[in-house]
Amino acid sequence: MALDKDAILQELRNRTPKSGEYWEQSKDLIPGGLMSGARKMEPYPVYVERSKGAYTWDIDGNRYIDCTMSYGVHVLGHGPEPVLKALHDQCELGMSYGMPHTREVEFTQRLIECVPCAELAMVCNTGTESTMLAWRLMRAASNKPMIAKFEGCYHGWHDYAQWSVFADPETMGPEDRPHPSPGSAGIPDGAKNTVLVLPFNDNAFSLIEEHAHELAGVAIEPVLGGGMLTVDKDFLQKLRDVTQKAGVLLHFDEVITGFRLALGGYQEITDVLPDIATYGKIIGGGLPIGAVACSKEMVAVAQKTDDGFSAAGTFSGNPLTLSTGAATLKYLRENRHVYGDMMEKGNFLRNGFNDYCAANDYPFCMTGIGSMFQIHAKAEMPKLARDLIGQDEEALAELQLHFRLNNILLPWMHLAFFSAAHTQEDLAEMLQAFKTSVAGVMENSHV
Repeated sequence: MALDKDAILQELRNRTPKSGEYWEQSKDLIPGGLMSGARKMEPYPVYVERSKGAYTWDIDGNRYIDCTMSYGVHVLGHGPEPVLKALHDQCELGMSYGMPHTREVEFTQRLIECVPCAELAMVCNTGTESTMLAWRLMRAASNKPMIAKFEGCYHGWHDYAQWSVFADPETMGPEDRPHPSPGSAGIPDGAKNTVLVLPFNDNAFSLIEEHAHELAGVAIEPVLGGGMLTVDKDFLQKLRDVTQKAGVLLHFDEVITGFRLALGGYQEITDVLPDIATYGKIIGGGLPIGAVACSKEMVAVAQKTDDGFSAAGTFSGNPLTLSTGAATLKYLRENRHVYGDMMEKGNFLRNGFNDYCAANDYPFCMTGIGSMFQIHAKAEMPKLARDLIGQDEEALAELQLHFRLNNILLPWMHLAFFSAAHTQEDLAEMLQAFKTSVAGVMENSHV
């Protein structure tokens, strides 16, 4: 008989006493005990001691197959040797200069060579900063105030972007014209006037045309991070056509998809080119980074405005990050076969899981593409954020406990990644753990 939730929680406490001690200390020192809400877990978070390749060890000595990969950062796995060497070499030369350095040229040249829409690149420190920078640039270049985003897309936690990230039945409004719903307390009401929320249907194109006079740009995640839902190429192509005709800039947020699905990201896969794209995660080689890539013309127009265009950051383009980032991009360019390999492994994982659930009539499914995946408490494959409404949240929470019991490390929201360091044997072990976990939840009749 499968363990019930209380028994699993007790077993996890028994396995991780040191993590429990640190959790108690953390709650007295950090609001909510966490530096990021995405790290919450029951009975408490995993406190990491070290990671290497496809694996992470907690401070109690437990080894996990890591399916978090720092939320998509480590496409080559933890601690790849070329990246570590670049970091160590740069540490000997200095960690932060606050002045230009040659790694700026090396890194941005490699980024531009890989990104189809890029002629220039600007570097900042996080994915959230990259969308802030991109949206400011679009407003400056167009001299228009508003940005449109799609319901279910996440573009960082800043006030302009954190609207309608999830579909909330109480506030989301009608399907053809979603209401902007704030994703956090503390966002000023005035920020709502800068955003237009679009639906994932043809009415989006009508809304773009209707608001073209005030829309600086339209932002979209080609794969929605909140659900790992892939946007169809045809929809992206029509969006490109409509925005060009309406004189509205198009922004692809490739913070998650960039350099993970292909060297040129989702732009390479679909051959749909935006005016501007944002990046983060992978391009820093494990260190914090964000980047904006666009045309020379866009920047030139923005700089000619009355107030000019500017952005700054003490650590933007710091030599440590650009050294590890350049090493990562160099390796990926010289070893493009890793993308095909990860695509095959991802298909193996998703097909195996979905076939198992369908054969056993279990109301679970796995979405995603390439090395990105997410498990949902739904029998029917979701396509839109609204399709995720009504999932059994209790079952998903218990499923996460089963994952840890089976030595798999996943975030609580099940947004997951694997890397080039994950072997076929690792993928087979992951698939078996997922099957065992779902069967355990079903045996306890929580679904």
